[in-house]
Parts: sequence; C-alpha cells; structure tokens
Amino acid sequence: MNDEIMIMPMTEERISDIAAIERECFSEPWSEKALAEELDVPSAVFLAAVVGGKTAGYMGVHHLGDCAYVCNVAVSPEFRRRSVASALIGAQITRARQAGMHEISLEVRSSNAPARALYEKFGFQRLGTRPNFYSQPTENAEIYSLYLD
Repeated sequence: MNDEIMIMPMTEERISDIAAIERECFSEPWSEKALAEELDVPSAVFLAAVVGGKTAGYMGVHHLGDCAYVCNVAVSPEFRRRSVASALIGAQITRARQAGMHEISLEVRSSNAPARALYEKFGFQRLGTRPNFYSQPTENAEIYSLYLD
C-alpha cells in the first residue's frame, strides 16, 4: 500500500467517508449533511487526508477576520500514529499563513493528551480552560492558540 499522505480540499465525494470517521472518533459526530453544508461556506477550509486512495482523516477550519478557528480534526483509527494529523495541521497552518491569518485557535478535551502534545509540537500555546465545554461525557476544554506573526 502507498503510505504517502495526500492533503486535498474536502469534496462531496469524500463526505460519506469523513462522516464515517466522525462516527468512529466522536460521541457527537457531525452528520453528512452538516459536513456537506461546509462546502458552501466561504470561510470554511476543510481538508481531507488520503492514504492509498482511502480517506484517512480530515481537518476543518474557518477563517474569521485574521483568525482561523479549528472546528474539528479527526483521523480514522486505522491510520493513527502515521503522521496523518500532523500533515493536516501543517497544511492548515500553511493555508492560514497564505490567507493572512495571524492566529489559529482551537479547543481540545482536557483528557486528550495525545492531541494536546501534537498541538504543542506545532507551537500552539495553552491559554486557558472552558469548563464543561464538551458533553457525552461532560468535560473541560483546553484553549490553544498558535500565533503566526
């Protein structure tokens, strides 16, 4: 199998795969309809990671003013620990810089140590906590930002 990670814009053809990854990864997954609606949002930059022809993961970001906000990052369990999330994050940072963004912000579950370590590897800084931000289960979110200037 070709292990090269290809990063490309999310397309309608990949929506059902991405929705399946959402269901694998999250207790409150985005629906196919919600994902498809993002294709028509001018501020949305949703990227898919493809490995060996299969959708391995995706990352959605909204560009708002000069700040990019990460909506979601998800990698299929089959493709974890293979740099898929790193490739997606790197591509979104590049796109944010190209679009003139000055900051990328996100929330991540407090218990998600692997994701927090990955964001920190890219230079994201923890700025604070949002109490009870997540449900199913209820959990705090850690707020992270990366300053691009």
